[in-house]
Amino acid sequence: MKIVDFEKYISQKVGHINSALKKFLPKGNSVVSQGMRYSVLSGGKRLRPVLVILAAELFGVKAENVIPAACAVEYLHTYSLVHDDLPAMDNDDLRRGMPTNHKKFGEAAAILCGDALLTESFNLITKSKSSERNINEAVKILADYGGYKGMIAGQVEDTFETGKWSGKNKILLEKKLKFIQIQKTAALMVASLKIGAVLADADKEGLKALEVYGKNAGIAFQIIDDILDIYADKKLLGKEGSDAENDKLTVLSLYGKREAEKKVCEYIRKAKKAVAVFGNKSEIFAHIADYITGRTY
Repeated sequence: MKIVDFEKYISQKVGHINSALKKFLPKGNSVVSQGMRYSVLSGGKRLRPVLVILAAELFGVKAENVIPAACAVEYLHTYSLVHDDLPAMDNDDLRRGMPTNHKKFGEAAAILCGDALLTESFNLITKSKSSERNINEAVKILADYGGYKGMIAGQVEDTFETGKWSGKNKILLEKKLKFIQIQKTAALMVASLKIGAVLADADKEGLKALEVYGKNAGIAFQIIDDILDIYADKKLLGKEGSDAENDKLTVLSLYGKREAEKKVCEYIRKAKKAVAVFGNKSEIFAHIADYITGRTY
């Protein structure tokens, strides 16, 4: 697949996802309904819902069958951003070039908006077209990878290690950083792939390959995120880089930019190797991996 064809293909998927999100989001004028629409529809790469669809299509299931699950993952991802931006967490004022949810609607409304998106994500995923067993498994995956053992665990470590890493043993810090990268970012990418695959009745070997791909691609994504937080054009990035200001443990604070870029290449290589088992069907996933390394926001 040529780059131009890949971009067109992904653009079509994103358009499909955006249309579905508009359909599923509440239409009311309550502050929570407005807040949900504001944060979900304010842009975004839609990478995670795209992964849900690509994983399902890999095993022969049409996008329309899993679009509710794809939107459910985007709901959960958006809730995490709304809460992450709060003063008690990262205290960010901008997200995707717009005021963060709590700056627009207030802190209480932002908390409730995040709560609503999280709760509704589990309702939404059940609307997917698959067997009851597969849907139950998809719900469990979303809960496991998005919950206290997954994404939340990474966020806890990221939040409570802020300002406490300087002077500690480097080996210990490397382990902590890897944990944060896997749980905070890679976990939801793995979940996206596994949800799409499970809804499509994927076999164990296929699920494992996608899990390894998602883990490595997710770590690479987080490293690029850390690099962009420091070096990207803030207008293009759409948010203010706050990692250094908050003295967070990142790949840059531990290794520096050059070593961080080497690690990105290493993780992308591992990701591509994992999906090579799918033969020609792995090409789209290789393009996604390359997109991760080349993104500027």
